[in-house]
Amino acid sequence: MARTTNSDTLPYVESRYELGMLASQRVRDLNGGAEAVVEKKDDKLTVVALREIA
Repeated sequence: MARTTNSDTLPYVESRYELGMLASQRVRDLNGGAEAVVEKKDDKLTVVALREIA
């Protein structure tokens, strides 16, 4: 199981709100067929999106 926390991603974004907006947009992109930048494994798309941001 992948563990990605807010503290891993917050250095790259201004706020938790922006993190949520970026992650949700990336999940929509991945659902639409976009290629993942990191390895997916068996992770949910939300985890993949957060790992890409981190």
